[in-house]
Amino acid sequence: MIISDKISELRKERGMTQEQLGALVGVSSQAVSKWENGGAPDVELLPLIADVLGVSLDGLFGRDEKPETDISHTLVRYLQSFPENRRMKEMFHLLTTSIRGLGIPDALASELDNIINVRNTAYINNIGIIEGESSSWMRPILTSDDGAMLTVSAEDFPLYLLLPEPEGGYGQNLAPVKDYQRLFTLLVQDGVLELLFQFMKRQPDAYISAATLAHESNIPLQDADRLLSGMADCGLLTSIEIEAENGNVMAYQLKNEEALIPFLYLARWLMHKNNVYFYAWKIREKPWLTERKGNLTAQNAPCASAHETRNTRKGKDSVQ
Repeated sequence: MIISDKISELRKERGMTQEQLGALVGVSSQAVSKWENGGAPDVELLPLIADVLGVSLDGLFGRDEKPETDISHTLVRYLQSFPENRRMKEMFHLLTTSIRGLGIPDALASELDNIINVRNTAYINNIGIIEGESSSWMRPILTSDDGAMLTVSAEDFPLYLLLPEPEGGYGQNLAPVKDYQRLFTLLVQDGVLELLFQFMKRQPDAYISAATLAHESNIPLQDADRLLSGMADCGLLTSIEIEAENGNVMAYQLKNEEALIPFLYLARWLMHKNNVYFYAWKIREKPWLTERKGNLTAQNAPCASAHETRNTRKGKDSVQ
C-alpha cells in the first residue's frame, strides 16, 4: 500500500476530515488532499503525521498495522489542539462519525458519512410522514445484543447516548417499579414542570424561595409549597429553612440538575411520532430486560417516604 492510500485510510478510520488532519500537522486541507491523491508529504512531516494518526513510521507505509500510540493519548492530544470552547463539539463529531466501528455495514456507513458531513439541522420539513405534521426529527440509531446507540447528529440538537449492556443486564440498575411510579405521578401534577423550569433558568446551585418560585410560575403559594415539598421528598430538590428578619423562609435548590436535560431529551425521543431516521440498524434479538431472582432494590431511591432533614440557618442569608 502506498503512503497516500495509507494516510487516507488511517484518517477516515479515526473520523478526521482533511482539514482537521492538516490543522494538527500544520498544513492546509489542500495539502492533505494532494497526499491522498498520489502525492507524498515532506520527509520532515512524516514523524508528526505518524504521531497524529497513532501509528509508527512503518505503519504509515503499510508495513505495521499495530498502533504505536495508545488511542486515548492520541484522542486527548487531538482534542487539546482545539480551543476549550470547541472541544466538546469536536468530541461529539468524532463519536458520530466513528460509528462504522460498531458493526454497521460499510455500504450503510458510507452513506451515513455523507449525510452527517452535510447535515446541520435535526429536522426535515414538509416530508408528509404524518398528516398535520410539517417536520420530522431525524435520528440515527443502532441496537444489538451488545447494547444501544441513540443519536441526533445535528448542530441544533446534538445528542449521543451509548449504552453498552453490562454483564448482568440493564435490569440490575433499575430502581423498584414503585419508585418510578411515585416519581412519574409527581411529574404529571400541574405546576411541577413549571417549577423545575424556573430552577433551570437560574445559575446552578442557587437556592430560591418558595414565594419567588410561586410568583414566577403563576402558582398559588400554598400549592407551590405542597409541590416543592413533594419534589424534595422525591430527591429532585434539597430544602433549607433560613431564619431572616421577617421570619423563617423556606428555600429550595435543584439536585442532580445535570441529568434533567438528558431526561427531557429522551422523553421527547419517546414522544416523537415520526419514526424517520438517517438510518436504523436494529439487530438486537434478546429482550431488553431479563428475569432476575429476587426484587430489584436501590439505595437512596427517589421519592423516599421520609422527609429530607431540613437545616436551619441564622442570619440574613440571601435567597432569590
